[in-house]
Amino acid sequence: MSATFARYVKYAESVAQFGFFSTIIFCFIFITLTIFGVKRNFGSYKNLLVLFSVVGIVFATIELILYPNVYSHNAGYIFYSTKRPFNISKETMTWCLAFYTAIYASTISMLSVQFVYRYWAIFE
Repeated sequence: MSATFARYVKYAESVAQFGFFSTIIFCFIFITLTIFGVKRNFGSYKNLLVLFSVVGIVFATIELILYPNVYSHNAGYIFYSTKRPFNISKETMTWCLAFYTAIYASTISMLSVQFVYRYWAIFE
């Protein structure tokens, strides 16, 4: 690994660590305020907000453990990691990166569901 690339990997790890700690702090505050602070009955939307925060915490935790990198070319993405946490095998690492991708996709999906829910709440 070249010195320049190693510097960027270290920078990406620092960003992941900052993201993990800020996600933990702000999501727990948000969950607490959503569960105990909201007085109106929002029903399933309240559950969606809590679920979105929990998935965000899981995503940040996986990112902190795996330190994944993404290479994008045209419409394709390749997820890879320069580290092997807990000295796991390549096959297990592949499954962990696939799980990371699934959590990322579920986060994006929940954002779109939240957008549609808000749209229907405003215009109906």
